[in-house]
Amino acid sequence: MIFEYKRPPEKYALVDCDNFYVSCERVFQPHLSDKPVIILSNNDGCVVARSQEAKALGIGMGEPFHHVKEIIKKENIKVFSSNYVLYGDLSRRVMDTLKEVTPDIEVYSIDEAFLVLPETFDETQAEQVRKKVLHNTGVPVTIGIGETKTLSKIAAEYIKINRKLDRVFDITSHPETEFILSRILVQDIWGIGRRYAEWLYTRGINTAAQLRNISDQLIKKKAGVVGLRLVNELRGIPCIPLENKTPARKNITSSRSFGRYVTKLAELEESIATHAAMAAKKLRDDGSVAGEITVFITTNVYAKNPQYGKAASRSLIPSTDCDHHLITAGKKVLHSIFKPGYKYIKAGVVLDKINPNGFRQTDIFKLIDYTKLNRLYDAIDSVNLNNGGGTIRYLSTGMNKSWTMKMDYRSPRYTTNWQELPFGLAK
Repeated sequence: MIFEYKRPPEKYALVDCDNFYVSCERVFQPHLSDKPVIILSNNDGCVVARSQEAKALGIGMGEPFHHVKEIIKKENIKVFSSNYVLYGDLSRRVMDTLKEVTPDIEVYSIDEAFLVLPETFDETQAEQVRKKVLHNTGVPVTIGIGETKTLSKIAAEYIKINRKLDRVFDITSHPETEFILSRILVQDIWGIGRRYAEWLYTRGINTAAQLRNISDQLIKKKAGVVGLRLVNELRGIPCIPLENKTPARKNITSSRSFGRYVTKLAELEESIATHAAMAAKKLRDDGSVAGEITVFITTNVYAKNPQYGKAASRSLIPSTDCDHHLITAGKKVLHSIFKPGYKYIKAGVVLDKINPNGFRQTDIFKLIDYTKLNRLYDAIDSVNLNNGGGTIRYLSTGMNKSWTMKMDYRSPRYTTNWQELPFGLAK
């Protein structure tokens, strides 16, 4: 059975940055535009991003770096450590450009965003958006357009398998929608996990076209209202609304593996202070305060060294979003769990009991001028935003930070650090 439907008055567009991490590196090194490039994970462990040229050479996603060093040398593949500061800033610039197109935007991930657009929006206008993003940021994007968020995802996916398309595709105007959906496997549909896909395959439902035509009763029995909502999205019936307001986080974790083993308490203190300050900034971004902090430290479970790992928590009364409150509490917890004589490989903090700033739990025995504190941190955050993260920071977070994660191949932070401006402008 083929379902027919009336087109809604609006369209959805998925804007997907092409090979985002690689594209960010190429913005400032355009000579790499046709060269194989890979990006490594934390501590230069595994491959987390690849250019098309690197994929063609057989470099797999998630491959350990030491496994591909030979082919890297043989094929002259350019290697970069993850430069999250650069990627985050360019992502912000991409999203700011898209907000100039429409205020109805959902930032779905660092490299993807959904837009709600007028029904009259077509591929010509989408091409203009694509060119605007490229002009403003240097980042190439793919734009898929559909009657629903799911169909816009499929339109973007179809671009990847049809090289004749030039990064823009509107599935709503295509005369052979059924044929397109028949080219998309159910495992590649947004929202379908591995087990769900296996269940569909065992029933002969292999493609998006077949899933769209499944009986409501069967899909509801297996996947409930969520599954039926997905099927209706494939039918062109919008069921997944745009989420243009990011919900406040219920907990916040900040942690990183060290670039080398850490044995000294002082270095662990610097790490915990750093993570506490980072978590505090996320609280302020959300307009929230935390009522509990947990600190954890651990050794490398894969090494033959003596093993130890421990976590402990401490209530925060009054609830807070201030760096110095969280740093002080975090260091006290660290002292309670630290044991000398071990080689630690990771440490971090977790914030819980998070509530809106206006509903903070207070202490009648501690009179705190929150207005003054808010002005202080507004000023600090503003300076760091305009001059680069860490311009103003607590001394307890460390100066040299030799314990930070390994980044032997990191490119400069071209857009956020005065000392690393491109083309020698900082000199």
